[in-house]
Amino acid sequence: MITVIPLAIMIVIFGYLVYQVNDLSVKLNAALEQDSLSLKTKTRENSSLLEVEENNSNNGTIDNSISEQLMLNNVSSETSSESQESGIDNGGQNADAGASPYIVIHDALIPDPSSILSVIIRTAIIATLVFVIVKWLGGKGIGQLSPFGLLIVVGLGSAIGDPMIYKEISIPQAMAAVIIAVIFFKVIDYLTLKSRRFRESIEPKPILLVEHGSIVNEGLKRAKMDMAEFEAEMRLSGLENAREIKYARLESNGKISFIINKKTTSDGN
Repeated sequence: MITVIPLAIMIVIFGYLVYQVNDLSVKLNAALEQDSLSLKTKTRENSSLLEVEENNSNNGTIDNSISEQLMLNNVSSETSSESQESGIDNGGQNADAGASPYIVIHDALIPDPSSILSVIIRTAIIATLVFVIVKWLGGKGIGQLSPFGLLIVVGLGSAIGDPMIYKEISIPQAMAAVIIAVIFFKVIDYLTLKSRRFRESIEPKPILLVEHGSIVNEGLKRAKMDMAEFEAEMRLSGLENAREIKYARLESNGKISFIINKKTTSDGN
């Protein structure tokens, strides 16, 4: 019951924010429709006046009142457009002039409370989705993933992190991207387990680095590894010399597996 109450509060807050956004979009659409309607009305008036003037000119009689009306409409439209442009320019200049360092620092450190609330709600929803995904994917670590699976995990990190901050990416869009990527990952994982041919086609084959105590230089080149890196891997595994190794391979998960030469270890003992 204790965990249900915060979840219900979050859902109510999220629903309220969605309602406010929808209300704002409806008002903006209504204002745009009204502006377009007024523009269409003025255009029709001008076209009708032009038709009347053309008819009168063909007959040799031009109505001065109609011409004056046309001129007034044109002047008013030009004046309104110029005033809008000057208002935009003045607004931009005022915004540039008012963008003092204090305002910039204030906006950076003390943002709008509604934006903070939006980030909190987005983070809570995405974190819940991540928890469900982790439980569904199982206990595979990063070291156990294939290169293909690792790329999917990196892509999931971007798809999960961006919606927490950027308002341009909605929660349903992020959820759809994450769910599709996870389903794709599970399908690839299932095919990898069930089909050896499919697994060999998407996962790199192990590269032989040491064979019976002798380092395979061609294998080091294929693995893009120099001798210093290989010796460091040997020391991390408790080995001092390549003669102690029977086989060493670079596995598909990026780790090096060592098979110790039993004869060398028994001689050392």
